[in-house]
Amino acid sequence: MPVAIGAAARRVELAPTAIRFYEEQGILTPTRGRDGRRRYDRADLRTLAFVALARDLGFGVAAIRSAVHPGADGWAAAVDAQVAELDAVIAKARRARELLVQARDCPAPSPVHDCPHLHAELDALIERQRPGAQDASSRAVTSARARRDGPSAPSDATVA
Repeated sequence: MPVAIGAAARRVELAPTAIRFYEEQGILTPTRGRDGRRRYDRADLRTLAFVALARDLGFGVAAIRSAVHPGADGWAAAVDAQVAELDAVIAKARRARELLVQARDCPAPSPVHDCPHLHAELDALIERQRPGAQDASSRAVTSARARRDGPSAPSDATVA
């Protein structure tokens, strides 16, 4: 049995204003009752539940729209694009974690100013900002890690 916007909002934990916004974005189009009010059937509620889940996972409006209405490329292409974005976020988070743990474990009283490993990372970042310096910065980071970890440390290519 179709429900009004307030009941739909409670069921999927979205504000009615958010539901109206997603409608404006073309993500769903509920039917209207004789009184002109929106009515949400089970399919609409599933779409809204997907929207709430996707939003909680960090998907933007365009990504949600492409997943709900995948277009010519299909569902798999829309999902693959999101998986690629998540992989990039995960890689960045792993990198941040690694750097923070290394800085935390540095015996220097002020790692930003005194830690050789952090200095190597920061110098590599500075070098990456220069055009054509990508290879030099990669070598600097690899060299700093080799000095810190010794010859038995795995390379970046082997770390998952």
